Amino acid sequence: MMEKGNSTSIEECVRKIEKLGIKHVRFEFYDLNFIARSKMFPSRHFRKCVEDGIDYMSVSFACDTQANLLPDLDFMKKIYLSNITAYPDLSTFAVLPWVSDTARVFISAPTIDDGGQLTIDPRSIAKKQFKALEERNISLLSSFEFEFTLVDAKTDSTLDEDMSVISTLRLAKHQDFFNKVSENLYQAGVDIECILAEWTKGVYEIPTKPTFGIEAADMAATLRTGLKEMATQNGYTATFLCKPFEDMGGVSAHLNCSLWSLDGQTPLLCDSSRPFGLSEMGEQWIAGVLDHLPALSALLAPTVNCRELFALEEMYGLNATWGIDNRTCSLRVKPKGSYGIYIEHRPISSANNPYISFAAIIAAGLDGIDRKLPLPPPVPLNKNAKDETNIPPGTKVIPKDLETALQCLKKDKVLCDVFGSDFINAFIGIKMHEKKMLSTYCAEKGNDAYKWARKFYMDYI
Repeated sequence: MMEKGNSTSIEECVRKIEKLGIKHVRFEFYDLNFIARSKMFPSRHFRKCVEDGIDYMSVSFACDTQANLLPDLDFMKKIYLSNITAYPDLSTFAVLPWVSDTARVFISAPTIDDGGQLTIDPRSIAKKQFKALEERNISLLSSFEFEFTLVDAKTDSTLDEDMSVISTLRLAKHQDFFNKVSENLYQAGVDIECILAEWTKGVYEIPTKPTFGIEAADMAATLRTGLKEMATQNGYTATFLCKPFEDMGGVSAHLNCSLWSLDGQTPLLCDSSRPFGLSEMGEQWIAGVLDHLPALSALLAPTVNCRELFALEEMYGLNATWGIDNRTCSLRVKPKGSYGIYIEHRPISSANNPYISFAAIIAAGLDGIDRKLPLPPPVPLNKNAKDETNIPPGTKVIPKDLETALQCLKKDKVLCDVFGSDFINAFIGIKMHEKKMLSTYCAEKGNDAYKWARKFYMDYI
């Protein structure tokens, strides 16, 4: 059995396997921490895997990044160690050039042994939100910008100390590696826009080209795991940890999106006859995201280390503000030629799970549309949203600590309804467990929270 609505057939995939000499197929999904989990099967078993599904232990969704099990989560009490049956989305079948003779297909895992439904798999939740958009005759054109740190795996230090942003010579130091990354990702179905050096030592950025639907999240998943694999093969560690070292800036991500008709021909976000060039729907979408932003921040910046993002400088969005091309706001509205207008969601950590981020932002935007929320005044282009004198009265603030953000999430009925109690309880439980582990480490071994973060997160995030 494969996912409903899947336009790619088993036969098409089998022909590719035979033509390209694929010997192994990786069936892959992502847990709540955005860690890739997979089983690799000999390609001769591909047809059976597609028809029968692939069984995984439910504990995959009850672990932290180091696979420490949290058995007291609510969903674990209901199903304990039973299996989850996952089904492939054959439209995601891709050959991975950086792995010998291997292809990969993404799977979704909504079903447990007794045939019941388990609402905890991030990709399944995201798909439901994209479906909610379709039911309103809306499609989402979107892309991700990911920053990441390159670390020497032997010395545990950044590959360079240079902070020269978009420097040609800095990029040239690792040109062969980045050329390989660019070419391999494209062959695996990820169309990147560019590669550039960022304004922090050892940090680089790769944005993807815009695409419709859940494919944007799938591309982000392929990019992140593929980049980490290729870095390992070259003696590096590529980490999406927000702040792996104390003496560096934050490592963030941005989700860019615009609203379109279902056929992708008519932009729905812009209206040149209205103030700011935004349509009524566009204004309501932005207002919805801003209204939910304190709770959203728990999902968009999901580790204790991520909260460092909101204590840094002035370009990450510290409150629920928006502005036209204003980088200090949480939502940066950007006029962009043939794309009309698009929204850059800025207060996102590179450690985010794109499936969770998409589901959450879509839910918040649609809530704004459904409630017809009014758009608050923007922060002017030449004003800093960090300065309270520049923001509208009553503007909500993004919590700087994870526990407060999680409390906001727990109280947010819209997000709790979308993600379901199984997910919300597990997510909050895992994050509070991480906070406790950090506190214990600092009490026993000193206050080097960055050393703990590298040890706890860096291999997998």
